[in-house]
Amino acid sequence: MSTRLSGQGLMAQAIYGLTNNFAVLSAGASGGLTLDQIINPSDEVNKNNLNASFQSYLTQNFSSIDADGDGKISATDLQQYTNKLSQNGLSYEELMQLCYSGSASSTLEEVLSNFQEIDKDGNGRVTNQEIAAYGMDEEIEEMEEKYPKFQATNISNYVENDDYSSTSST
Repeated sequence: MSTRLSGQGLMAQAIYGLTNNFAVLSAGASGGLTLDQIINPSDEVNKNNLNASFQSYLTQNFSSIDADGDGKISATDLQQYTNKLSQNGLSYEELMQLCYSGSASSTLEEVLSNFQEIDKDGNGRVTNQEIAAYGMDEEIEEMEEKYPKFQATNISNYVENDDYSSTSST
């Protein structure tokens, strides 16, 4: 029997990575991060705690994350962006960049291998709900194969009428 899939771990990993790298890059910065501060972190930033994949994602998606367009990513901008990711799901490329850390988990491998099938609405993104539904669909298919539908034939129905109120008293 297949294991039920949950995208919660993948989504949490992506969001944690983004917020953690933002926090590391923000050391010594006030009022948000500029693109230059992400690309060339200051000496105050502990570069050992940075993940190049998340740093690259922040760089590539800077204008999308900078919701107010002020040239800086603030904590509020990032929170709004990660909320949107949670709601709208992750693309194949985002899964690869934000969830793949040297070796893929079995959930990530299964989601990537079956991405088109999991993406039920065809928008190029998978949500936790779509991932969970895919796992359920797989389980239903396995159960239907294991336990074929029973079809009753040649059965008579007996219906008892408990309504004896039609007796008359004389």
